This record gives sequence, structure tokens and C-alpha cells, in this order.
Amino acid sequence: MSGPFIDVFTPVEGAALDLASLESVAAAHDELLGAYLRVAAPGSSAVILDGLELEGDWSAVGPPGTVRPDSRSEGATVSPGTALLTGRDGRRFLIHIEQPLFTKWPTAAGTAVQGVLVLVPEAQQESPGGALQVARQRVRVVMGFVKPEMMEEPHLLPLASSIGNGRDWAMDLSRVLQPEHAAMQSLLKRFESLERLVWRAEPEGSVWERQVLGRNWVRYQTMAAASLQAARMALASRATTTPDRVRVLNALFEQLNISVERAATELLQLIGAEGGAGPYTGVGARTLRDGS
Repeated sequence: MSGPFIDVFTPVEGAALDLASLESVAAAHDELLGAYLRVAAPGSSAVILDGLELEGDWSAVGPPGTVRPDSRSEGATVSPGTALLTGRDGRRFLIHIEQPLFTKWPTAAGTAVQGVLVLVPEAQQESPGGALQVARQRVRVVMGFVKPEMMEEPHLLPLASSIGNGRDWAMDLSRVLQPEHAAMQSLLKRFESLERLVWRAEPEGSVWERQVLGRNWVRYQTMAAASLQAARMALASRATTTPDRVRVLNALFEQLNISVERAATELLQLIGAEGGAGPYTGVGARTLRDGS
């Protein structure tokens, strides 16, 4: 039986250290980062592990983690942080940024622009001088704005994307967030308002009309409230990635849609899914498309 194989660096006394051995050492770093990326951000080439947040006040509209930068600011300021990025050659890098980053707004309209704020890793081969080369690269990151249609380029890490009139910027595009993060706490607060709506709601909706759960309206309300509690526990008990949060919210929408439909509609409005940027536009999309 045969199959694929990989080279693994295994030091042996007296063995030659050839190029293939050094390449296996270099590959281990990339494979480790790639494995984490496939779990934390499937289908994505980059993820923010902490920080790298656009400066501004938390917005009451838009997906979780949306901010409104100061309209008088000359440019975008991003906090220090850590991220996993992919270079133009496909190699992954773990980048630690210890100082705030700044770049001017791309147009005279200031914050009111349509675009995406991104980080781009740039790697350069180190050379001490002359014909001598060393086996290392120096990687730096550059921050700037790109058009929305370029956001999926694999060598770009999207930090924030403008939504609506451009004054609000959605930051939850590819991030790991702890439950204590302000964006998470704001989302959990929105769940509280949804639960109040559930218990105040009158018997209505197509599910009630078809008597899917019987003729006791409290049963429908209890199902909706239980799904909200389950979603709250899923988000409040551990760090989550953007795909995690989208999955939880999508499952929550489906449960609300088959119990208290009014709460499902309100959920989409609260998270700005219908007009939002990035992955949150998919919340509820399949259910609404299929008419479930």
C-alpha cells in the first residue's frame, strides 16, 4: 500500500544537513499555521487572533462589532494586535503588531467611502550585501484600502468593511473574539431584547396558523426562548471565530422562524444581516430562499 508522504526533520548524529532537510524545517511552521487556519477560518486565508480593531464608537446598527469612526478624523487608526496572514506566494505568517497603524482615508469624503480596510504582508529576502544571501525573509505589513470586490483576494486580511452610507464599518469579517469582548457583550444584550419580544408576542405567523406545535402559544414562546438561551450559552462560554458566530446565529434564526417568526425577523434587523457586510449576509438566507 502506498500513499502521500511528507519530509519530517529528524536530526541524527553525523548526518548531512541538506537543502531538503532545511525545507522540511521551514514547512513545519507553514503546515502548523495552515492547520489552525483551516479550523478557525475555513475557506479563509487569514484570521485576526486579537486586536487590530478600527478606532471608533460602537455602532447601534450593522453586524456585531460594527464601529463608526470619527467623521473629523484624517484617516483610519487600527489598534495593535496579532493575526495569521497568507503571503502572495501562499506561505502563512503569524504577525504581531505592537504599535497602532494609521492610513489616510482614500478620498476627500473621509469615513463615508465604499471600501475595505486591509492588511497586506510583504516579504523580502534578507541580504547582508554583495553576493551573500541568508536563508530568511523579513516580513512587514502594509495597511490600506481596496475596492469591495477585492476583499476575497487570498493575500489580503480584511480589517473592516464599510456598510450602508460608509460611515459605519463592520469589523467581524474573520476574527477570534473572547466572550468578554465588547462586541460579544453587545450581541448578548441584543438577545435579551429578543427574549422580551418573544414573551410579549401575540399568537401569529404561518407556523402558528398551521398549528405545527399545537394550539398552545406558550409552547411556541418556550421553544423560541430556549433557542435564545442555547445561542447565548454557545457564545458566552468560549472564544469563537466569525464562522462560529454565523453558524450560531443561523441556527438561532431557523429555530425562531419555526416558533415565533416575528423574533426571527427582528434578529435579522438586530444583526444587520440583510444589508450588512461580509459573512453575516448569509444568516437566514437559505431558510428564506427555500421558504422553510
